[in-house]
Amino acid sequence: MRTLLKLIRKYSDFLLFLLLETVAIILLVSGPYYQQSKIINLNREISGFFYSKVVGAREYLSLKDVNEELVLENSELRNRLDILSGIADTSGVLRVLKDEQRYFYVPSSVVHNTVFKQYNYLTINKGRKQGVFKDMGVISDRGLVGIVLESSNNFATIIPIINREFRLSAKIKSNNYAGILQWEGDSPLFASLNEIPYHVKLTEGDTIITSGFSSIFPEGILVGTIESFSLEKGNFYDIEIKLSTNFQNLFHVNVIRNSYREEQTLLEEGISE
Repeated sequence: MRTLLKLIRKYSDFLLFLLLETVAIILLVSGPYYQQSKIINLNREISGFFYSKVVGAREYLSLKDVNEELVLENSELRNRLDILSGIADTSGVLRVLKDEQRYFYVPSSVVHNTVFKQYNYLTINKGRKQGVFKDMGVISDRGLVGIVLESSNNFATIIPIINREFRLSAKIKSNNYAGILQWEGDSPLFASLNEIPYHVKLTEGDTIITSGFSSIFPEGILVGTIESFSLEKGNFYDIEIKLSTNFQNLFHVNVIRNSYREEQTLLEEGISE
């Protein structure tokens, strides 16, 4: 009992303060409507602040899942858009539909990536079980990535643009002149477009896209833009391309499956024999 009295004496000022605060709050809550609304609004402000912080933390932690959902959604949209083909009338309404979809897109994640070697490679988490096979094209949301080199049941290795063995036909969007896209082994941000003749009019910033001259990529996949050009190689330009895909920040890709590829390849091989 004595101990309790000592504690009360020691903290009497604090206990009196708590008592008065409690009485004040009770009076405010039970008082006029204006005072009650002030208390309620203050409570909402405080609770809203903490709720927003909690939600923000949850959103940050769920970014990976959201990103994967967006990749899947983009792939589905690509597949749906590729079904549509034809001529639009003056109102912009599409009048012709393709009978069969030619290109399908398989969403994948990059699980390994090299950037600063002469012969760089990517590894993705999709393989033969998911319909990914050798010589299929690979793109990202930003543009061209590379070509499937080999695939196992659940993984595949990709030769990216930034590999010295990479070669692909690409063209200048503004005039449709095509050349050979390759990488010189320098910066992962740039590649070269060769075999463009000197009489072609070029402008820095011109868009470079896939030509569609192979069964691997459809026409019109973004490659990059012209960074600079010169006539150091005689009758052909030396063109430096700033790549649209950032290989140092590449996490999600789409593998392109051409449903007509086998038919086209057999026909072309028969002609070349």
